[in-house]
Amino acid sequence: MTTLLSRGAAGALLACLIAASAFAAGDAPGAAWVENRSHPTSCAEFDNVYYTLTGQDVGRFSLEVSAPVYLPDLKVDDTAPNFADCEAMKDDPKNKFTPKQATLYDDGQTRIVGHTYAESWRPHGAQVTVGETSENDLHLVQLFEKIDGKFVEYLVVYPFDGYWRAKPIPTEKFPNAAYGTSFLVGPVEEQHRPIVDMTTLAIDPKQRTFRMTFAKGGRAELKVDVADQNKIAMTVTFADMPKTEPQLPFAAIRSMFVTPTNADAARVNWRTATGLYNEPIMDFKGADAREVRFDRIELSKHNTSAPDVTFKNFGPALRP
Repeated sequence: MTTLLSRGAAGALLACLIAASAFAAGDAPGAAWVENRSHPTSCAEFDNVYYTLTGQDVGRFSLEVSAPVYLPDLKVDDTAPNFADCEAMKDDPKNKFTPKQATLYDDGQTRIVGHTYAESWRPHGAQVTVGETSENDLHLVQLFEKIDGKFVEYLVVYPFDGYWRAKPIPTEKFPNAAYGTSFLVGPVEEQHRPIVDMTTLAIDPKQRTFRMTFAKGGRAELKVDVADQNKIAMTVTFADMPKTEPQLPFAAIRSMFVTPTNADAARVNWRTATGLYNEPIMDFKGADAREVRFDRIELSKHNTSAPDVTFKNFGPALRP
């Protein structure tokens, strides 16, 4: 189905393409092998979209979560869960915990809150440290920023399985804008589902930096460089990552697709040495990509405001 974009939305899309072209005109970037491991579903609450990024020589990259191209024209945002047509899901293991909520940091401008749920499929997660505060068994950590006198959440991490979700700072029009596609950073492995097994997560709230160590070996740092209503821009750097055979992915996404109008991500766009390409998200097979973006150009009836996710600027690890 062809969708006509308004002048504002079309301009935003053109700006994205111009920015990509400008990047391509500079120093030749590195590449990562992007592979599609997705499968169909009819359930809008099931992460059936699964892409991995692999590259033995990739030691750093940029990650950008940006508002969908149609957001300026959006009239109504649908963020409610939709369990219609959900097939029976695999039974997860059930490990019991004492529920808690803890404020890990609050300086009046930045707030970090951790949560432990009553139950989780994994028996343990990373030790989370913020300054002198340290907590075990946190299932969720939220990052808030005070905007116009109110704390607004824009980034979450799940230390039990290494999943992250981010969204641009919500606008006044859509204060409860949706998260959508999740991303993983670190050696991605299969343990009942794709995960990154963190052992420690140290957070520097002043620098908006998250430092991870992994059970598989190696370390990574995720730094929030920009956080505004247009995008969350992050830089990821790795150190001492394990060499395995086959090589484990260094990053991945999990998302949802039922139809182009019922999806958190509906297209994949990738740049190679020969040009810029795009395909429906379920059709793509694999490519060596200098940049890859997962997006939507048609309004989704589910998580309508959920952002696009872009991986780019792949390069070797920086020397000390």
